[in-house]
Amino acid sequence: MLRRYVNKSILAVLFVGLMFMGCVEPIDYHNRYTFIGETTADYLEEHEETFSSFLYILKRGGVLSLLKAYGTYTCFAPTNEAVSRFLVEQDSIWRSSLEAERVIWTGITSPLLEELSDSMCEVISKTHIIPHTYLTLDMGGDVIPSKNLNNRFLTMTYGTNDKGNGILIINGATIILGDQNVENGVVHVVNGVLSPSSNTLPAELEHMPFFSLFYEALLRTGLDLKMQNYEDYGYDDAEKTGPPWYSGGGATFNCYPATHYYGYTAFVEPDEVYFRAGIYNLDDLFERCREWYPTATDEDFTSENNALNKFVSYHLLERKQLYTRLVCYKIFNAIYDSEENMLSNCDRISYYETMQGTLLMVARPLSNITYKQYLLLNYSDDITNKKDIFCCLSPRGIPVNICVSDPQDILADKQNYPNYTQETLNGSILMINNLLVYDEDTMVGHVLNRLMRFNFASLVPEFASNDILWHERYTSGLLRSDGLIIPHDYSKNVKFYDEESRFYYVNPDHTYCNFEGDEMQGQGPFDFAYKLPPVPPGTYEIRLGYTAYNYRNIIQMYVDDEITGIPVDLRILANDPRIGWVNDDETEDNGTSNDKAMKNRGYLKGPTTFKSTTRPIARNYENSIRKVITTKYLGKGEHWLRFKNVNEQDDGTGMFMHDYLEIVPVGWMRREDISESEKRK
Repeated sequence: MLRRYVNKSILAVLFVGLMFMGCVEPIDYHNRYTFIGETTADYLEEHEETFSSFLYILKRGGVLSLLKAYGTYTCFAPTNEAVSRFLVEQDSIWRSSLEAERVIWTGITSPLLEELSDSMCEVISKTHIIPHTYLTLDMGGDVIPSKNLNNRFLTMTYGTNDKGNGILIINGATIILGDQNVENGVVHVVNGVLSPSSNTLPAELEHMPFFSLFYEALLRTGLDLKMQNYEDYGYDDAEKTGPPWYSGGGATFNCYPATHYYGYTAFVEPDEVYFRAGIYNLDDLFERCREWYPTATDEDFTSENNALNKFVSYHLLERKQLYTRLVCYKIFNAIYDSEENMLSNCDRISYYETMQGTLLMVARPLSNITYKQYLLLNYSDDITNKKDIFCCLSPRGIPVNICVSDPQDILADKQNYPNYTQETLNGSILMINNLLVYDEDTMVGHVLNRLMRFNFASLVPEFASNDILWHERYTSGLLRSDGLIIPHDYSKNVKFYDEESRFYYVNPDHTYCNFEGDEMQGQGPFDFAYKLPPVPPGTYEIRLGYTAYNYRNIIQMYVDDEITGIPVDLRILANDPRIGWVNDDETEDNGTSNDKAMKNRGYLKGPTTFKSTTRPIARNYENSIRKVITTKYLGKGEHWLRFKNVNEQDDGTGMFMHDYLEIVPVGWMRREDISESEKRK
């Protein structure tokens, strides 16, 4: 059963109840829907007087037959009035733009329903259908959890109508009658046509006047040109399934990723943030950038060694990250619940490579009562400001603890932020409340002066852009797929040295004692490498986090193609004398001496921050292990971590399960002011 979170999700129940008291377009249904056996299509046809226009579009779009068949769908059904209004508005926008400098192509060149093109009917139809069932109770956060048939997320927010009653808004359209259960899903009646943005991320920024200064800087640096891609049209695995491959643990893999989309994320300061800092135009901003990036001396704004270019590129990710998926917090589906698998006071932290080629940290610091309800960029718990918690400056005057605004709050403030759009065709636009600057001293001395843990799956940006990361299990034909077969050319951050390598993403499962629930796997004669995150230059201990079982494999590891030691047998449990794990409860000093003995052998116990529904916390589980790969100086430039199967007895079913990567500054490990319990996290 799905668990419900977020107070706003609970409010949705109240809102739907209130909708019937103050609908903008009341529907005269003589009986509340209680029919048994009707499909979504039957429901719409039963009320053709309300949905005849939408039915016409569904038929022309080739989608109506789908809604007559077995399945589980959520249908947002616009009324006839909504469709008519939409056609008039879109036609008017297009005609008005013909006299302007830039024509706005809406795809609609007539207010008449019959003059819609077949392609537009298909787009509109697929926009309103999600291939999963979501009642209003299931809707929480900034988007509906699954993509529609156009592979786009639908945004959602809450508001009140002119009578003060609560309403639930999907892509700008209000649900005026919700939760109409049918045989193959649920129907929600809406008072508008859902029209997701068809603009790329840079093009959408142009329509938000409160982002004008950042948008001008984006254009002048030419970085907008690096965010134009949407889909890899050469990707041909969308229909490929099988033959099924089985892991030694019995897991089945017979699906490939259905899509290969490109994605981007922009963290953007509104103009008011610049004004507060005394920055009123691009010249002012450039002068400040010269102070922040004194070694970037090229005067050409399009150069990577230009100060303005450095500033703007640090705001941009080459991956699409929804606000609700910036960190692993309140991620849940039928078989995984992050709040059951991760300890409640455990900080949720992710690290992302920016287009500047440096790291950005995103945190929801649940252990900090001051900040636990916020999403913060470059969080540092040792830099505080009691008077203004969102005005924290490092000793060099660089802002930290920068808050990412909740998109629902921005959407609710239409006076200050008109036309705000979070989700664009190829990216996400997220507002921040302070200047975002990369300063190496601040990062090394504060923000990144910690144990940095990376989910291996998060090192593959394409997983985020294609809704793979933290996704629920897949089904293909009669076989259930426990994960996805990942083609060799799917990600630029993974390279293969053996063409027979088999590479998988394993979807989250609440019974796995894994960090963030999911894992990566290699099988067969695998030999592949991940690009390491771009940590600041320094000496680090690099560790592999995994779960040991007798059907694992033996691997040789390399950093930058240099062997890091002898092969590691992942089949050996931690309580084997070669590793030496002893449960803390069975020691006299709560495991302190045992930790030292294990570290001398090159191992650590699992962290104290996650568990499974069937296992204790990872530290107290003898299958959960961290292996020290090497201690190495990582300088500027790319670094790669390589894994090779060296098990000569492997029959092709042995699994190389790799869960997470740890990169730990050597100086941090030696600090005596950090408690033992903190280091065990």
